[in-house]
Amino acid sequence: MAVFEIKSFTGLSDYEDKGINGAFKFGANLDVRKDIDSLSSGQDLVDEGVLDSRSPSLSVSPSATPSESPSFSPSASSSPTPSPSASVSPSASVSLSPSVTVSSSISPSPSPSAGLTTVFEDLIRFFVQCSDGYTYGFGSTGCIYRRDADAYWQRVYKDSDGAIKGAEELPSDTGVTYLVWATDTKVKKKKIPGQSDWNDVEIVGQNLTSSDWHTMKQVGGAVYISNGPYLAMVGYDGSYTNEALDLIPGNIARTIVERNGRAIIGTARASDLTRGVNGAIDAEVPLAQVGDGEIYFADGNSSIPVKSFPGGGKVNPGGVCNKINQVNFFEWEQTALSWIDKQTVGNLALFAVYDADAGTGGIYSYGRLNKNKPFVMNLDYQLDADELGAITDVEGTTLVSYQDGTDFGVKATDPDNKATAIYESLDLKSPVKKPANISGWKYVEVFCNPLVLHTSINCWYRVNKSGDWVRAYMENGSAAFESEREKKGVFLIGAEGEIFEVRIGLNPYINTSPSVYRIRIYFD
Repeated sequence: MAVFEIKSFTGLSDYEDKGINGAFKFGANLDVRKDIDSLSSGQDLVDEGVLDSRSPSLSVSPSATPSESPSFSPSASSSPTPSPSASVSPSASVSLSPSVTVSSSISPSPSPSAGLTTVFEDLIRFFVQCSDGYTYGFGSTGCIYRRDADAYWQRVYKDSDGAIKGAEELPSDTGVTYLVWATDTKVKKKKIPGQSDWNDVEIVGQNLTSSDWHTMKQVGGAVYISNGPYLAMVGYDGSYTNEALDLIPGNIARTIVERNGRAIIGTARASDLTRGVNGAIDAEVPLAQVGDGEIYFADGNSSIPVKSFPGGGKVNPGGVCNKINQVNFFEWEQTALSWIDKQTVGNLALFAVYDADAGTGGIYSYGRLNKNKPFVMNLDYQLDADELGAITDVEGTTLVSYQDGTDFGVKATDPDNKATAIYESLDLKSPVKKPANISGWKYVEVFCNPLVLHTSINCWYRVNKSGDWVRAYMENGSAAFESEREKKGVFLIGAEGEIFEVRIGLNPYINTSPSVYRIRIYFD
């Protein structure tokens, strides 16, 4: 009997039927960047800023913060799965049905928690990690939020001029540090720490060009501001101009990246804003997200796409960040007024993707963690929402803001719980044989670490690239491999076709995930 063996799991492929060693067609919530090449779940996401209904205070104790129940598991297991905490389950479960066929459109991950009472009144579209130790969030209706080191959020200010379209930290030649942000036509600043009641907010300028985005970036001590067909600037000396740079006619500034002491401006054509640069980030390689789902090199030389998100989608200007952004190297000449070059240490780009096909939105990573690992894309955290506003990484915790209907929130990586994960193989094509013969796919064998109680593995398959996923059952009729301490599970197939795809579901328990080392598909 012939066999396909899959024993490497590295990231999303550029093709449906081939790729680098370990590439797969689609996956969600998989941990592909660990040092052991196996198939296992990554960490889950949990809501921050959730108000404790037992107290009228805005204070949120980390231990009392409701989390999402892992009810989105594709498992049909009948084994008990007690909740690890007093978590709040999403109101509408997206668990896969235990029926024979399973729609491929069903998301392997929960949608945002509906009905939670949170501190957030609007969608955060920019995060700023400030030198005072706090992380600030700037919202789509003018709210400004602050997060401390204990993940406690509070709203600290509401700008009466409405939506905040850009924000950044601003140093000054007086030694004072400011938060600076822009509404539709105004630039404002707030001394840090300054007055706790925020009565020290000042207007810096009020002649910005009305625009969808006024993305800001600190470059050489000054803050540059996207201003429609111009760049505005708040200088290190406190000066301000709304026309520091006049772009080539027909271009609209949308995002700014600081690189080597210079400003790199991502634009869109005024005649078609849907095809421009949505967001840009310098990781190990400079990258820009353009139009619907495409990522391009943004090094000023290359002009071809690097990769596309598997379900399309886009990011906001604040929806990109560097996973590792710890230190900077500066180059300075004694006669220079400021440093002339800067290199940021960082390697993994994160994209908060929305407007994608169902089940394919969320936080994607692209890059590698060290020199000997491949450049790959992975959907680290699947999250379907109407919009993902902004993303940042604070001391190893990734934060992403979201809007789902009338609900707003911020999710953070949860170090204490794994997520249910999905793996979908490349197209496996049967070898050449006599024309009259049809390939018969017999069974799928998974070899894993000894299963821990309440964890399980599921299997689905599809032949000839048509129809929905079909659930595979074990010989005893179970839809899940869940035998405690067992290492090998066999799912029966019994289908005929020339192209075979296998889908594996990993169902963790609390912070323990099954880890699959090998998948074998037997056929004749």
